[in-house]
Amino acid sequence: QAFAAGPWDPSPFVRGGRGERVRMTEVSYEIPVGLPDATLLLMSAQRMVQIAEATEREDAIQTVFKLVHGVLGDPENAKKRRVKKANETFQRKVGRHADAVAFLRAAGFVDADDPEAADGGKGALLSMPVAYISRLTDAHHTLARIASEAGIQPPPMPGASFNPYSSCVQKVDTTRSAKAPESWKSEADKLRDEVKKRQREMQEKVDLAPPVDLRPAAFWLAAGRRLEEVIRETTAEDEEKNADGHLLKEQIMGAKVSIGGGSKFESADKKRLAELSRMRTYEACILRVICPDKSVLQVHFRAAEKGEKVLELLAPLFA
Repeated sequence: QAFAAGPWDPSPFVRGGRGERVRMTEVSYEIPVGLPDATLLLMSAQRMVQIAEATEREDAIQTVFKLVHGVLGDPENAKKRRVKKANETFQRKVGRHADAVAFLRAAGFVDADDPEAADGGKGALLSMPVAYISRLTDAHHTLARIASEAGIQPPPMPGASFNPYSSCVQKVDTTRSAKAPESWKSEADKLRDEVKKRQREMQEKVDLAPPVDLRPAAFWLAAGRRLEEVIRETTAEDEEKNADGHLLKEQIMGAKVSIGGGSKFESADKKRLAELSRMRTYEACILRVICPDKSVLQVHFRAAEKGEKVLELLAPLFA
């Protein structure tokens, strides 16, 4: 049965899973009541390891582990069972990722008011009114398994407090026994390095591009003619094919993928590397400005140029 751990204190009462009034330090070894379905743990964990940026993904997963382990290691400590949503570190690592927050809610965290805030702190906290040890244990093992499959080494489950569920699954706990194969981890590390290398190469190609001649050109939009027709006359065929045409193809491919859906689970780094491999990096850009009198100004500039610089270059042409 659920019980209030430790000596009584005047901490605020909240509603438990069956509507009873319980204190913030309540610990339960029963089957969770009133929590989201446990399948949300798996779905949220799978989406968490799909966070595109490796650093953000690692921070989110490790911080979620830290919050769950904080309660498992000392479930009677009320401070371990609440976090301020506005906390800068929490917001940067977890709060801005909806799937990470969904995982915490499935583990037992709920919205709560912050009594320490001057304005009452309506819904300013994520707190755990009842620490269901079985659900927290499930949260650890679910995230540990999914993280291991993604090549991320999970931390071991804390063993400071009494946990009857820990011994039941210790033999299959990947964080206490068999670890992910070294070949698997090395492949994940290799993919992560390839993603960083590709991103760096693409950025360097833009940043180190040579100066581009402005080559200003002006023309009129003839009556009954589309802008695309005039562009073809003023732009080399290969330039049109490699720029506007390629961007259109990428948009169509992206739409097909979105419509198709149901893609099988794969490493976020592998998916990101495939996306980067399909991307093209352009050293120069073309800007076409359509004026109210239907005249069109066309200029070229480096892709790395900032908006302020482009406006500076255009100013004399409109003087």
